[in-house]
Amino acid sequence: MRQSAPPYRRLLPLLLLLAWLQQPVEARQAPYIPVDDPVQPFMGPLLLEGVAPGINPTSWPLSQADVSVWLRDSSPTSAWARTTAKRLSQRLSGLSTSGVVQADVRAGIRLASQDRRDLLRSQEMDGISWQPMLLGRTWIKEGAWTASLGVRIDRWYEVDPDGMDTAHRWLTRAEDAYIAREGRFVDVFFGRMGRHWGNLGGPGLLLSANPRPMDQLAWRIGTDRLHVRSIIAELDSFTGDGRMTGTAGADSVGSGSTRRMLAAHRLTFRATGAWTVGLSHATLYSGPGSGVSLKFANPFNVALWEVDNRPKNDENNGMVGAFFSFRGQRTMAGGELVLDDVDVLNGVEPASLAAHLSVVRRGIAPDLNVGLAATMATARAYNSEQVEGRWVYLGRGIAVQEADFAHLRGYVEWLGRPGWLIRTGVEVLREGEADLYGTLPSLDEKTLFTGTPLTTIRPFIQIHGMTKAGFDVGMEAGWNRTQDAAHVAGSVDAQFRAALSIAYRLSGSHGL
Repeated sequence: MRQSAPPYRRLLPLLLLLAWLQQPVEARQAPYIPVDDPVQPFMGPLLLEGVAPGINPTSWPLSQADVSVWLRDSSPTSAWARTTAKRLSQRLSGLSTSGVVQADVRAGIRLASQDRRDLLRSQEMDGISWQPMLLGRTWIKEGAWTASLGVRIDRWYEVDPDGMDTAHRWLTRAEDAYIAREGRFVDVFFGRMGRHWGNLGGPGLLLSANPRPMDQLAWRIGTDRLHVRSIIAELDSFTGDGRMTGTAGADSVGSGSTRRMLAAHRLTFRATGAWTVGLSHATLYSGPGSGVSLKFANPFNVALWEVDNRPKNDENNGMVGAFFSFRGQRTMAGGELVLDDVDVLNGVEPASLAAHLSVVRRGIAPDLNVGLAATMATARAYNSEQVEGRWVYLGRGIAVQEADFAHLRGYVEWLGRPGWLIRTGVEVLREGEADLYGTLPSLDEKTLFTGTPLTTIRPFIQIHGMTKAGFDVGMEAGWNRTQDAAHVAGSVDAQFRAALSIAYRLSGSHGL
């Protein structure tokens, strides 16, 4: 009996053909800057200082070459921005000519008072958490094509309390490993990399930098002014009896397994030089035979209307959303709202939504910026009646790590020393007992702050540095005071939490 080709075998050649037919834009496709790279905290302040005045990005990661071009073509007025941009540019090596093999290595270590990276949410542990890391990447460019091979060794894989260990041997995993091509109207990407769909310094409420880098097929169709960005990613399968083990193929002999996939689409319109707005939707779909789906690959198959129409071959959990970004002369702002598509049509179901809003103002005093950000997610957000429909990948949230919370953060950042960023402020967290891994709250339960909510107030300081000698330095410290700690009424907990990270990178190239 003749078998038809799997859908992905028909989809991938078509995308590659479309990309091949497009004329490249200055052949600027290059290795992407990892979403957790130490240079990322400097991008927001640099944009606010006038670097790359024509750019208003809302989707990450960015290519090294694009960022290098922004820095090269900008003329910032402040000494901080000029020196910081120069040091950042020296750390990027994505402007190589075709036919050259390039490589870089970033080695570092993180020392912290806890394994969890989120210091606002304390973790009880003795001793110091040490997390050495080594990331090596090699890539080849030919015209608009880039092939990258990256390998990461990281002890965080083993000790992360929120996610599963993704490195089965030697704490090693392939990351930033992909083939990509940039065209005038179509970009294509195939491989493994982390992505962040959100504004600078804020969460991505559909797709964030929180989970491990995913295996994915991604593409962009359109112009810089109006385009659709799409991704289909393979998530971890669950066992047939609903267990999340990370090794469903080995653990599901008696119960089978449920394949899980994520399809997400983001329509972006740059209305003016300052304003960018857009709509988004995503569907986590699953089933014993789920895979790359032509139905869910269609960016105009909006989750709100179409995912439950016939034919329905997979179970699914969909979200829809809207976002905006503003970049003025002295102000940057952004916001995003996502909600379960069922809530739009079913007035009986309690709200299942998440929202984020942030604003940063430059120059409130010499070398000082001020910022304010707020994020919230209801108890039912990112959860589902079916365990395989939860918005998680290998134990880490695809968007945010928690639900049933509201978080407010105010800060001042000082740019008085070139190459350094010092930020201090206060954040307040109000968090209920529901989470992404528990039973979906019933229809008659509260939407927010379920059970006995706790409240944490944390003054903090962050220091980020790009030294002239090439070291990247990061430090964060804060005092967490929690009322009703561990969701026990009347209990109070106060803890000092801090982390220090140091990294150094080397790069080189060789002609073929």
